[in-house]
Amino acid sequence: GPRKRPQAGLTLAEVVVALSITGLAVGGIVSGYTFCTSSAEKAALTLAANARAMERIEQTRCAKWDLSGWPELDELVSTNFPDRSVALDLSGTGKEVTKATVLTEIALVSTNPPLKRIRVHCLWQFKGAMLTNTIETYRAPDQ
Repeated sequence: GPRKRPQAGLTLAEVVVALSITGLAVGGIVSGYTFCTSSAEKAALTLAANARAMERIEQTRCAKWDLSGWPELDELVSTNFPDRSVALDLSGTGKEVTKATVLTEIALVSTNPPLKRIRVHCLWQFKGAMLTNTIETYRAPDQ
């Protein structure tokens, strides 16, 4: 009689399993990519917010606070540094602008020796969550 030749090929179950594994791998790669791009954007915004807070710290360092002159001069007060709305720059990415608010707190820590605490907050939003970058420093008169 005629001889049967073995047929090479995949069964339907093997094809379904192979497609499932491929789908899981592609899904993992895509979700990993979206996570990485989101994390990179958040990191860039964090650095931009930190730079905006540092700008305000530098402005407070430039304020005149002279206790040795006559009359004494103290421009290092919170009212001289009102809350300010700023844009967080992502250096030409072309994405929509993320707005932030810079808040400044200045408090007298000690009168002898004279010392003030300067705390700057940069509040911003990322994907519905409010985030804050805070920088704090201390300053003596004429420094």
